[in-house]
Amino acid sequence: MRLFAKGRALAVAALLSIGLGAAAPAAAATGYSIRSLNTPTATFVTAGDSVRINIAGPSTALILRTALRMNGVNVTSALQPDGSSGSLTGTVQGLQVGDNVFELFAGKTATQSVAKLVVVRAYLVPDASAACAALASASALPIANTVITSATLVAGTANTPEHCNVVGTINAGRVGYASSPTASPSVYTYAIKWQARLPTAWNGRFYMPGGGGTDGSIPATTARLSLGYAAAANDSGHDNNVNTDPLAAGPGSFGTDYQARVDFAYNAIDVTTQTGKALAALLYAKSPTYSYFEGCSMGGREAMMVTQRLPNAFDGVVAGDPAIKFASMLTHAVYNSQVFGQLAASMSVFSRTGLPLVNNTYTNQDLQLISKAVLDACDASDGLVDGMVNKPLQCTTAVVRPKLDALQCIGAKTPTCLTAGQIDTMVKVYEGPITPSGQRPYYGWMWDAGIAGCTSAVDCNTPTATNIATNWRGWKLGNFAANPATAENTASDFTSTRGGAAATTIVPTPPVLPAPAANEGTTALLMGYNLDDFIAGTHGTTAAFPVSGFDLLETSATTLSPFAAHGGKLVIYQPQSGGPFSPLAMVDWYRTLNANNGGSEADYSPTQQYARLFMVPGMQHCGSGPSTSTFDALPSVVQWVENGTPPERIVGTAPAATPWPGRTRPLCPFPTYAQYTGSGSIESESNFVCAAP
Repeated sequence: MRLFAKGRALAVAALLSIGLGAAAPAAAATGYSIRSLNTPTATFVTAGDSVRINIAGPSTALILRTALRMNGVNVTSALQPDGSSGSLTGTVQGLQVGDNVFELFAGKTATQSVAKLVVVRAYLVPDASAACAALASASALPIANTVITSATLVAGTANTPEHCNVVGTINAGRVGYASSPTASPSVYTYAIKWQARLPTAWNGRFYMPGGGGTDGSIPATTARLSLGYAAAANDSGHDNNVNTDPLAAGPGSFGTDYQARVDFAYNAIDVTTQTGKALAALLYAKSPTYSYFEGCSMGGREAMMVTQRLPNAFDGVVAGDPAIKFASMLTHAVYNSQVFGQLAASMSVFSRTGLPLVNNTYTNQDLQLISKAVLDACDASDGLVDGMVNKPLQCTTAVVRPKLDALQCIGAKTPTCLTAGQIDTMVKVYEGPITPSGQRPYYGWMWDAGIAGCTSAVDCNTPTATNIATNWRGWKLGNFAANPATAENTASDFTSTRGGAAATTIVPTPPVLPAPAANEGTTALLMGYNLDDFIAGTHGTTAAFPVSGFDLLETSATTLSPFAAHGGKLVIYQPQSGGPFSPLAMVDWYRTLNANNGGSEADYSPTQQYARLFMVPGMQHCGSGPSTSTFDALPSVVQWVENGTPPERIVGTAPAATPWPGRTRPLCPFPTYAQYTGSGSIESESNFVCAAP
């Protein structure tokens, strides 16, 4: 697990075969559709100039009246009845290199199309070996101090197509601020390390995956290659294997250098985007037609960042569980370390270094009890008892607290009850941080079954159940320790490689030093902070740090006018259980964005023209949990950008480790929710509609 989880949305992407934007039919509300039957990727043709096309309509009589045009030319004669009602299929010849626009018209003389589909014929790189090798000496690159260290043609495999792998650096050898008095200069010598993978059969599009955790390594750039995307990514300007100081939060030591903070916040993505696009233009003799960014967690923050700081760089953006309001979120991590720590101390549970051991404040059975209490309180609010909370904003502490109180032990603690301290502490955490001066600097949490979540239908919500989805636990508590005397706190919220680094060296100004990575050093610091003083530090500046960590990393602008004016489209998916980031923070951000666009609680249409939020019941951070968390959001944003078709739903599938593997549900644009129609299997998304709350 990486902070803030692996930053690509691919943790939930099991449907990569969907293609550039539609392996499913490109359909209109009229019931007409166009579908490419090309394989292996429906809308990407890598050989030849033809494609198998199917069109469908409400009836055979109606489909026979239609006209299909490709790039404005009538190609209806290529289609024939295929034996299915309302369906014609055939091979269309004459694809041009690049985008080919198919439009279906309900009548031969109609001027308004009822369905649209884009099929790309690949741009092929002639003499690919020589063309790739030539990139090693490319000089016409947009960023100063760019060095290409290698350009290698990689042979295709069953999973990855032939491509040119280009590796390089920007500003290599920059010596930053000494992270600690005894640190070797190599620890604070930086570079932006980047990689670009350019397929020799290209779809004309550019793709960038976001990072994860506090970055420090280049995320995988192969995931979308088989779909023809040219991809580039970077390590955000620091290397976790090099820029790590045990006295400065380990790999968080880059936060002691201002330029390294700037590179992490936005600059590395900016310069890598420019470099990646320039390399594509050199290899293909053509600039990308469309550009896409996708990430989850810290990668989700980066996705949100590009819509705010780089509004013209990307046409479509997917942001999963994004680390927006990042500096404010750290008050939640600090507060949690203290509140859970107080509970551990009251239980006389301490780590090997003598700190309160948060890991052992709740057993897995305890979290299952809380999960079931949430379901008992809120599952039925959407009209269907199905193990999911589909109206989370109605699932408040006032609704859940009576169910928790009913679990309070009468006498000694047993696996079937919770102590008063456990109940009170969890409610405090879910109500959100409060400072000694009475400030509420961050949000409460969304009550959801994914706080634990069953991993099967058998071992589920019973007093002896121990198998839970542990993502929430990993962030807030850490795994339960069999022997506290030899254990350390491991909650990602406040240990050195995650929240502890962010709350000591990366965000506060000046950085909090020393911040020992070993022996629970950052955990001890967070447990001892005065929260009011910590907040002041997140807004602090010095001569060496002219912009605060808050202003660099908060990433919470609620006016996206330049991005919208550019034609950009944004899809956000937000787990309701979450990990380090409150789902309520995202809901509040989206509501504020909508208000700034002239919308209201009764009307989200102004914002839904370019930005849509999809809540995911039961889902934990970037995946897992009792949820339909397997989906791929990128095709939805591609359809929106290229075909003008906004996503009315994204279909999610429950993975194996849930009570209902294979269940499908529509993820609905906020504020709508998945409502059962009242008939048919509750395991199929086709029996649900997205309804207003």
